[in-house]
Amino acid sequence: MYWSVALILFLALVAFAWFRSGLLDLPTVPANLTLEGTGLSGLDQMKQLNDLIWSAPQSNSPPALTPAAALVQRGIAAYRRGETKNALEQMRQGIQLDPNNLVLANAYRMVVFALRRDFLATARREMIATPKFPPELDRQPIVFFEALDHLHTSRETKLDLAMSWVDEMLLFPALEVKAPSSVEAVNLLTQVIDNGNPGYVPALFARGLNHLHRPARLVWPESAKTPRDAAAQDIGKCVAIGRKVHAGSARLQATLAMTLGDAYVKAGRLSVAHSWWQIAQNLCRDDDLQAAIHRRYGWQNEEILDRLEEDLDRSRSELEHPMTDLALMWN
Repeated sequence: MYWSVALILFLALVAFAWFRSGLLDLPTVPANLTLEGTGLSGLDQMKQLNDLIWSAPQSNSPPALTPAAALVQRGIAAYRRGETKNALEQMRQGIQLDPNNLVLANAYRMVVFALRRDFLATARREMIATPKFPPELDRQPIVFFEALDHLHTSRETKLDLAMSWVDEMLLFPALEVKAPSSVEAVNLLTQVIDNGNPGYVPALFARGLNHLHRPARLVWPESAKTPRDAAAQDIGKCVAIGRKVHAGSARLQATLAMTLGDAYVKAGRLSVAHSWWQIAQNLCRDDDLQAAIHRRYGWQNEEILDRLEEDLDRSRSELEHPMTDLALMWN
């Protein structure tokens, strides 16, 4: 009985915190924004497709995959067999048949990312000073998505290209690579948002993350014209849109809320940051997310910005599960 009452009160508190956006400075969402316009429609179908293409192809009673998805699935299977050239070619053929499919494009980026990551790791172990990628990995996936966006320009193809630039900065974290890659990604994402997609959550969140991950105490390209709260504005809009359309898993909502708290640290609004961390903690009980929030609660105000940037640095260096994996949207 008492546990039931406590649970009801807890859930009511979560709902109250989540829905009282005015208390926590969420931007206004346009009244005419549609679910399709947010990029959050069909998340269940995207998850199902993602699970299918990463599963082994079935020769007897195969699942109902489109020709595009079947090619990508076969490409992933070839990648697992070590047939790199064949794998990448099949995946590219599949994406060209369905260029706006984020699930297929994301799978290609993640395969290329893993191959390039492993190539660089081998080069480090062998103490190769200037490693040179083989032709099938050279300047991928940027070159492929540049060509795809040229032929089939859409918000999705531009997002894929922008995320490819972020992949580059994760693999090459030196400032001389990271800075121009981030600027290029932000420019592409801004083109998406400003050209008829003001509520497109994937682009807003990606742009917000770019602003969030820029070092606060370094002179960054274009920093003079970027507001201090740029990350909070973009990520806050994502949270407001998610609240309006009720889309996304509890984990996605919690990730957005925690990241918005981080963005408010960068904006110098620590009390609001703590409020969003609390909301994130209440929204999802996954162990890794709870651990991330627990770390944040342990930071003192005078050290909070430096500790946050250390935590963000660690997240960028997690190359087994890169932060650019769009599967966060549908998982």
